[in-house]
Amino acid sequence: MNKNSKNRKRKVYKRRIYIGIVGQIAAGKEVFAEYLIRKYGFTAFSLSTVIHEELKERGTQSFTRKTLQDVGDQLRQKFGEDILAKRAIEMLRDSSLEILSRLNSPAKGGLKQKVSKNFSSSSFHLPSIIITGIRNPAEVRFFKKIPSFYLIAIKAKRKIRFERVLKRGKPWDPKTWKEFLKLDRRDFGIGQGKSGQQVGRCMKMADYTLTNNKDVVSFYDKIEKLISKLKVQNSKPELKT
Repeated sequence: MNKNSKNRKRKVYKRRIYIGIVGQIAAGKEVFAEYLIRKYGFTAFSLSTVIHEELKERGTQSFTRKTLQDVGDQLRQKFGEDILAKRAIEMLRDSSLEILSRLNSPAKGGLKQKVSKNFSSSSFHLPSIIITGIRNPAEVRFFKKIPSFYLIAIKAKRKIRFERVLKRGKPWDPKTWKEFLKLDRRDFGIGQGKSGQQVGRCMKMADYTLTNNKDVVSFYDKIEKLISKLKVQNSKPELKT
């Protein structure tokens, strides 16, 4: 290696961390994800995005949570239990390649110029990823092939979760206790086959488990303690001063 090569400044792409979240309906998965996005610069991706894309291709505009469950089961039955995880990684990889391509492009006004003006190029790195919507053990096994992947389970009491469902008011959420129980049991894996919803089994495969029965401040404190254990680096780029 010559002197010029040795002294040449290199871009360093820091290690990307993947955190998967699994948990019961309205246990606090979105709160967890939003906290990591806001405070640590994570990018979120839901396996439900794959299902929503499938519904879009089918021309389905109106749907319920049961519809989402049904389509997810159909995809797993047809293409294998880990199909949602595989498609998710493909989508994340494509978006990462696009970012890196734009970063390294000399085109005027491209991302490379914007990054060089605003950030330290030697420390630029792609954001860590938080993955939600995991509901089948095959998805967990697929993600666990990634060395920097951690699975976090989140749980809460059923009555508390039902209150949260009513409060958040998503259009595809159940509106009655009876409907909630039916969907919650299916989601957890009760009476489901190999290709169905298996949240209960997935939670048993978690590296860490958080309980979220109290207020959001208490939950944030638990998240911070977990992040400290994982030694997660902030993914937000460093602004030049």
